[in-house]
Amino acid sequence: MKVAVLYNPRPAHIDAAIPDDAFEEYDSRETIEAICGALGRLGVDPVPVAVDRRLPWCLEEGRFDFAFNIAEGEGRRCRTAVPAAVCELLGLPHTGSDALTLAATQDKAFARRIVFPDIPVARAVLVETDSDEHTLADLSYPVIVKPNDEGSSKGIGPGSVCWSPAEAADKCRWLRSRYRCPALVEEFLPETEVTVGVRGNGDGRSVLALMEIAPAEPKEQFVYDVPTKRDWRHRVQYHVPPRLPPATLDAIRDYALEAYRLLGCRDLARIDFRLDADGRAFFLECNPLPGLNPADSDIVILSRGIISYETLIQGVLLDAGRRVGVSIG
Repeated sequence: MKVAVLYNPRPAHIDAAIPDDAFEEYDSRETIEAICGALGRLGVDPVPVAVDRRLPWCLEEGRFDFAFNIAEGEGRRCRTAVPAAVCELLGLPHTGSDALTLAATQDKAFARRIVFPDIPVARAVLVETDSDEHTLADLSYPVIVKPNDEGSSKGIGPGSVCWSPAEAADKCRWLRSRYRCPALVEEFLPETEVTVGVRGNGDGRSVLALMEIAPAEPKEQFVYDVPTKRDWRHRVQYHVPPRLPPATLDAIRDYALEAYRLLGCRDLARIDFRLDADGRAFFLECNPLPGLNPADSDIVILSRGIISYETLIQGVLLDAGRRVGVSIG
């Protein structure tokens, strides 16, 4: 079986005119080699395929039987949906969620509307233009301001937590000019951040593990932002399972499975939550294409001691094969 491994390569150099985290979601050679190695040991023939405008012709000419999709795509709000949509157009089965789910989860405000009210979300407003800024007065402060349709914490860093409507408005203008997308302004949840790995399909959906993401040193407003992720070995402590009461862990586990179902996720996803001052869990976002770097991706870290990296990667392809009725190997 010939499997196209769809990905966007991380460029060696970034133009100074664009944000330095513009390609934070894109994949390194190390990641692609690790994925291909794991798939090769499953008995398939993995071939890396960089995703660009030639993708439809590359897939047709390559005569692939399946696609292992981790591509983030190019463009804006619907970019992650494009590689999956191309596969669907060509009738090529692929791992992971379909184009609808990939587009819906890329837009944080849209994903929140899908899961609510079944799953709690923090109060928030979407600021698309200056005329929307009056809605900022409706929120309780502090708030966190983030790009609405970005992933990997892009656009989040020092100054993202704002303490007044005026400060939040300034941050919204900066984000919109820098990232060319609306800003989502959420009431800041001050307590523990938890990420959940979910895999499988239908009645076979299951939680891989829950992981607490905590600062290495106590911080009043800890944010898992881009600088923190880049220096995670020094700035972060990961706890599997989280240091939370059993009832809270059960609630988060149930919310994660329900969010996975409501959003239409398939094969593998990572879903993020954060607790308020009363210890109640709230949905933050869903990543149906979680990073798979063998060293530093959250879903890989949380699954250590539970399943091996090889089993994780192979399981994605095997689950997708069962889902579409194709024998892998």
